[in-house]
Amino acid sequence: MRSGFVTFVGRPNVGKSTLLNAICGAKVSIVSNKPQTTRTRIRGVHHTEDAQIVFVDTPGIHKPITALGERVNATALDSVNDVEVVCLLIDACKPFGRGDQWVADHIDVANAFVVVNKIDKATVITWCR
Repeated sequence: MRSGFVTFVGRPNVGKSTLLNAICGAKVSIVSNKPQTTRTRIRGVHHTEDAQIVFVDTPGIHKPITALGERVNATALDSVNDVEVVCLLIDACKPFGRGDQWVADHIDVANAFVVVNKIDKATVITWCR
């Protein structure tokens, strides 16, 4: 049996929780169109015949205004140190912005996977901006 940990990081509402639920095949993490719904790490396990992968959903990383915002960011950024694989999620429906760059600057992008999420909702015009 092989096993490992994978974490999802990114800005708020890029689809980290939705992706976790889809991979696990069950509602593991709360999903909402309101930013900052996830405030702690949520773990979901995906089983195959010979492997087990623990996916870690993190809060959206944002520009903190309050102490709670700073703590939520710290929770998300700390989770990249505890796993074998880091996935940086970006929203295909929005241009890559300063917030996405800020998140990328705070993780080891050279050893991370970039996951373009919500591609089913994006248009070519949105993606190319």
